[in-house]
Amino acid sequence: MKNAQFTIEEFLAVLRRRRASFIIPALIIITVSTIGAFLITRQYVSSTTILVQNDAVLNPFLSYTMAMSMEGSDDKLRNFNEIVYSRPTIEALIDSLGMRARLKNPIVKDMLISQISKNIKTDRKSSDSFTISYYDSVPAMAQRAVRILSELFIQTRSNIDNRKNKFAVTFYQKKLDQLQSKFEKSQSVLVTALKQHVNELPEDEKTLYTNISDYDKQVRVIQQRLDNYQQALTILDAASKTKAGTHIDLTQLYLIPLLDVPYQSELQKAVSNYDQLSQQYTQLYPDVQSARAKVIQLIGLVANAIKAELVRKQAEMWSLEKLRNDAITSVKNAAVAKNQDQDLQTNFGIYKGLYNEMKVKLEQAQASQDIGESGAEGYVVIDPAQLPTTPAKPNRALIIGGGMGLGLFLGILAAGLSELLDTRIRIPEDVEVFEKPIIAYLPAPRSSDDK
Repeated sequence: MKNAQFTIEEFLAVLRRRRASFIIPALIIITVSTIGAFLITRQYVSSTTILVQNDAVLNPFLSYTMAMSMEGSDDKLRNFNEIVYSRPTIEALIDSLGMRARLKNPIVKDMLISQISKNIKTDRKSSDSFTISYYDSVPAMAQRAVRILSELFIQTRSNIDNRKNKFAVTFYQKKLDQLQSKFEKSQSVLVTALKQHVNELPEDEKTLYTNISDYDKQVRVIQQRLDNYQQALTILDAASKTKAGTHIDLTQLYLIPLLDVPYQSELQKAVSNYDQLSQQYTQLYPDVQSARAKVIQLIGLVANAIKAELVRKQAEMWSLEKLRNDAITSVKNAAVAKNQDQDLQTNFGIYKGLYNEMKVKLEQAQASQDIGESGAEGYVVIDPAQLPTTPAKPNRALIIGGGMGLGLFLGILAAGLSELLDTRIRIPEDVEVFEKPIIAYLPAPRSSDDK
């Protein structure tokens, strides 16, 4: 059997014979793609790029050497996609975009959440920057959604860091209190033992015991003041988190101990005024709302004043403790010279070292907490979301061009299949495939030009 030869002339002849099979599929595909390109809803995209700045405070849970080696490894973007695509974030976005009315039932809610998730695109460009994009048929909605998503991510990430820092401060404060109790106990035992040898000390060293007693009294007074400050801050923090439009629980505010801090008297007057108005009117009454806003404002001012006073008193107490420790050390050295009370001095030294180390860690944790409260400032928007003016998709030229290519391909395929399935004989080569002798040729029909 001879190998079949297929020339350009034969290919064109096939297309002429099967022009219907070629033209109809091509026209259908091209028409459908063209219509679809213009019927598909146009989508606009808005994007924003945010830069993350690393904190300069070392992790208080680690030793200094380990913290230095891991300083740059704390990746604030390690859970970037988990936060952006999380269900709470999507639901908050739905509320902010005013789509809550569409959520008629759980099925519709899940469908809407799934659709919005598909409209979000994220791109982490480097270890300290990321991009959020949002597609929507309304340009203004796309811009607003991107801005809201970036704010939700920053807020969520800041809350996570704040909870971690708050836990660190609480943890080290608790440990410091425990060590302080053991330290003061060992110190008291040591001082009692040393007093038994007071007559053996020089006259000028005897006055150290009086100083130690005075320091103890002052430390106790300051510690009581610090406890009052902490109690007041807890009450003020709970009151400041009261939701708008709801009544503030004044029971706890009235229990705040009288503190010598700025705005304390103004707060008491504002609380009294708000209490009187709340008994006469509802929370929606303008005067009640104004009084409530005044209370919330003064709560913030008093809280800030207490925090500043807390830091000052803490430093004052630690300064007194240092003076007391120095006095005890002087007395201890005199006793050490005589090789007395070695075990007590060893315990005292151990607890003193642990106590001082824990104070350093607490200061680091408090510094991290202070930075965390302004953690949102660590995120810098270097490319704000812009209002898109041209649609990002669909690409009409690409769709129409692709449709034309697909249509031509299917047209040629349909023409070829029609030719292969046709069993009629037109040329000698159609007979040769059967390997039979040719006994005659039929003349080709003459065209009108040959007549």
